[in-house]
Amino acid sequence: MKIEELNRKKLLIVDDSKEIREGLERFISGIQSIEIVGEASDGVSALEMADKLKPDFVTLDIKLPGMNGIEVLLEIKRKNPKTIVFILTNFPLQYYKRACQNAGADYFFDKTNEFEEMVNTIKTLADNPPINEKL
Repeated sequence: MKIEELNRKKLLIVDDSKEIREGLERFISGIQSIEIVGEASDGVSALEMADKLKPDFVTLDIKLPGMNGIEVLLEIKRKNPKTIVFILTNFPLQYYKRACQNAGADYFFDKTNEFEEMVNTIKTLADNPPINEKL
């Protein structure tokens, strides 16, 4: 195993839209510092996968079948507060943004016009981990 592979950040993609999941995979698969470890299309599966895979990053939609994204976010952050969660939603209303921030979201992006900005943020964080990160 190469040293670069050891340092790759694990990403879990959670969205009920197959097109969004595939789009994120296309954008992110070329980033050497990221490994997509799973995809989930509903809240229950997302939590099961987060527990099993222990991702560094999670992209998360708000509107999900089973459990909504805010419930999933709360549970992910309760179990592993260091997981960085990126909300990607078609509902960029202040109400949702505030609710996500209060639940522990690290970032909040609008699917309509901030998709690439989120991918760039993920790449930047994966390529430039915080100085205080444990080795």
